[in-house]
Amino acid sequence: MQKSRKIWLGVLATVVTLAVMLALGEVVINIFSPTEYLYPRYDFSAEYGLLPIAGAVMTHGVPRKYQFHYTVNAQNSRGDIVTPGQSGLPAVVVLGDSYSFGMGVNDGEEYASVMRRALAGKADVANLGVAGWGLTQEIRRYYELGEAYNPRIVILQFCANDPDDNLANRVTLVQDGEFKFVDSDNSLNIVKKYLSRSIVQRTQLYNFFRTRASIVLSKAWVDREASRLEATRPDSARAEYPATEKVYVEMLDLFAKKLHAEGRQLWYISVDHHIDRFPHIAAAIHDLDAGGELRYLETVDWLKGHEPYGSPEGHMWGTVGHRIIGEHLAAEVAAALSDSSAAAAPR
Repeated sequence: MQKSRKIWLGVLATVVTLAVMLALGEVVINIFSPTEYLYPRYDFSAEYGLLPIAGAVMTHGVPRKYQFHYTVNAQNSRGDIVTPGQSGLPAVVVLGDSYSFGMGVNDGEEYASVMRRALAGKADVANLGVAGWGLTQEIRRYYELGEAYNPRIVILQFCANDPDDNLANRVTLVQDGEFKFVDSDNSLNIVKKYLSRSIVQRTQLYNFFRTRASIVLSKAWVDREASRLEATRPDSARAEYPATEKVYVEMLDLFAKKLHAEGRQLWYISVDHHIDRFPHIAAAIHDLDAGGELRYLETVDWLKGHEPYGSPEGHMWGTVGHRIIGEHLAAEVAAALSDSSAAAAPR
């Protein structure tokens, strides 16, 4: 009896000590190293790797610095849901990552929502952007959801992390001149299945270690995938340009050509100078633009003279940036739709 009591007292002491240490750690990090939090995070998705939780309101911030709320719609994206064909207006589909989703701006301030208001009565705008996605998910999203809008114009947004994101969750492949959709095999995603809605994600202690571990583990996964792809290429091809750019260019080239053959316009925008970091992707965009299969719009030109236009949480486009880009894109869409050559419905 006495031995059993000692065991239970030992367990209790251990639990109390651990609780005190965790509480102390939470306070120390909150005071000396306030860490970015996002709750709830993304759900696991075999088809996409990760998806925002439909109907959730994501809270994103750093203690005493900033806080934003992102309302996720039933399509796992942001903004008002547009029912395909209901209005009879031509449609514009937006594809992209955190910049299109609108990380760092409040509901209604993301550039797609700015476009939707500016184009009211002229065109529908469906924002299918999701934070953390690369072109591999964006193309799949288009064919599984965006194509139903029979869009006249597809706007594709690029960010510097897209080439790596394509290898983190490679769910779209190019095989024999066609797209093939596969499930993500990233074993790190399984953690999202169990922790995406967990209360621990609200703690500073969890986010402090999660942020650092995520960077290391994600980089290791992408590096492994890149090495595996490089090993299948001849030495001359490896020297030509990295596998990350090769994967991106193959998908973009096929996507642009398919949309062009259907009579749709693909417009391409990049976060400030990000495309300049990838010379082979930039060259491919230039060639597609010159061939009329893609239209590149330089957003930096629109933003000049409006500094600062970034978000306090780190994204280069904040409320001001999204407003300017949304207004300019809306004006470009209105002009394109008024052109008789763009007015006919896609095939």
